[in-house]
Amino acid sequence: MPRCPPSRHPTSNDKGKIIRYPGTQERGFVRTLTAAVITVGLVVSLSACAGSGAPSGSCTTGAKSGDASSLVTATGETGSALTVDFPTPLVTKGTQISTVSEGDGRTIYPGQVADLHVTAANATTGEVLDLGLDPSDLIRRTAGESSDTSGPFGDLIECTTVGSRIAATMTIADAFGAGADAEGLGDDDTVVLVLDIAAGYLGKADGVTQLPVNGLPAVVLAPNGQPGIVVPKSDAPEEASGTTLKQGDGATVKEGDLVVVHYTAITWTGEEPFFSSWTDGAPATMPAVSDDTATSGVVPALADALIGAKVGSQLLVVAPPGTGYGASAQLPAGVTSDDTLVYVVDVLGLQK
Repeated sequence: MPRCPPSRHPTSNDKGKIIRYPGTQERGFVRTLTAAVITVGLVVSLSACAGSGAPSGSCTTGAKSGDASSLVTATGETGSALTVDFPTPLVTKGTQISTVSEGDGRTIYPGQVADLHVTAANATTGEVLDLGLDPSDLIRRTAGESSDTSGPFGDLIECTTVGSRIAATMTIADAFGAGADAEGLGDDDTVVLVLDIAAGYLGKADGVTQLPVNGLPAVVLAPNGQPGIVVPKSDAPEEASGTTLKQGDGATVKEGDLVVVHYTAITWTGEEPFFSSWTDGAPATMPAVSDDTATSGVVPALADALIGAKVGSQLLVVAPPGTGYGASAQLPAGVTSDDTLVYVVDVLGLQK
C-alpha cells in the first residue's frame, strides 16, 4: 500500500517542521523505532478511563514515577536542543516516568493523538544521543499504542497534558527492542527520554452520527474508529458528492488551515484502499487547499468538503474525474486521473 497522502507528496519547497510517523526506516534512528518522514505541509483501543473525544474523569498512566526518573531535569525551549541533567550513572528498575514541568493544555487520553519532541540521553555518561532526530522534529503518536515499530512513546504520553515536559527512564530493550543499535548501548543499559508534549488531537471523529445518504458508499466502523468502505455496485456519480457522517462541534476548518486527519481512500472500482492513515501508523496533516496537481494541496472535492467542516466530524467524499487528481498529478500506485475516488475523513484537529 503506498504511503503518500491523497494529493500531496513531499517536495524540497515544503514548509514547516518534520513530522515522523511509524512506517519506513528512518535515518540513523534505532533499528526497531521506524518512521516515515513527511513534512508538516503535507500531509485503538480505548482504556476504561476515557474515549477519544474529550472524556471527563481521572486518567492514570501505567508507568509510575521512580527514584531514577525523578532525578532527571531538562532545560531549554520546546523544539530546541535541551540540556538534560541527572546524576550518572543512572540505573532504572522497570519503566519510570516523572513530570519535569506540567502543561496546562488538554489531557491526552488513551486513543487520542499527540505531537511531541523527543530527546534521548545515555544514562551512563549523560550525553545526548544522536539517533537521527533533530530537536525541532515532531513525532506523532497515539496515546496507549506502542510497538516495536512505533516505540514506547504512545504509552509514555498517556494521560499527560499538552505543554508538559516528562522524563522517562527504561532499558534500551524496553525503549527500542532487543538488539537495537543505539550508539553501542546494550539491551540492559538505561536510556533517559525527555518528551515535550507539543500538541494534542482527537483519536477519531466524536461527532453526532448523521443519517446516511442513499446512493453513496456505506461506511462501517471498527471499535477504534477505523472505517471500512462498501462501494455500491452502481456506476460512479458524474458529479462530486459527499455527506457528513458525524457532525462535530469543534473549530471550523478555514481555507489554508493545516488539518490533522485520519482518512481512508479507495477508488470506486477498487477492492482495497490505496491509502489509509489508520494502517500507516498515525494521523496525517492535510492543507485545506484545492490542488489537483498533487503538489501543494488536496484534490478539489476533498478541499471543498474540508473547508467549513468542524473538528470532530467524519466526512464521506466522492470525487469523480475532474474533481480528483488532474492529468499532471503525481498519482498513487494503481490510481489514474480517470478514477472516481472515495474518501472517509475524520477531522481530528487543526495544526498550528
